[in-house]
Amino acid sequence: MNDKFIESLFDLVDLIARNALIERFHFIQESGLSHSQMMSLFYLNRNQNVPINALASYLDISNPAVSQMIDQLVGTDLVRRIANPHDRRGKLLELTENGKEMVSQAKIAHHHWIQAIAEEIEPEDLPEIEKSVQMVYRILKNKTSVKNSSPR
Repeated sequence: MNDKFIESLFDLVDLIARNALIERFHFIQESGLSHSQMMSLFYLNRNQNVPINALASYLDISNPAVSQMIDQLVGTDLVRRIANPHDRRGKLLELTENGKEMVSQAKIAHHHWIQAIAEEIEPEDLPEIEKSVQMVYRILKNKTSVKNSSPR
């Protein structure tokens, strides 16, 4: 493999990761939420009717810590607890409409800088760049799918 290409790919990925983290950090600061709270909202947005222990496992923190964090998110009307139809004592978590809106706003803030970059690309360069981006995306998606499906 061409060392210059690998170095360029490292530079690109590092720049994307750094900008993504900065944008996420700014949004989290402005929203008044913690990183764990924001991760919880994104998780609940992707998964429906989540038990507290599943969220705790995902965040790698204790059930009581997650429960306390969820109390705060319930208090700000971003998450609600609902009855678990399979366990009368257990509760499930879901996003409220305000929680869904917060996730939507976070995604917009997170992707805003990408839109600005895209607007700088010359129209005649778009087809070649799009093809390359799709190729890299496909490779990364396949690698991620294999990694996530392999036993731990």
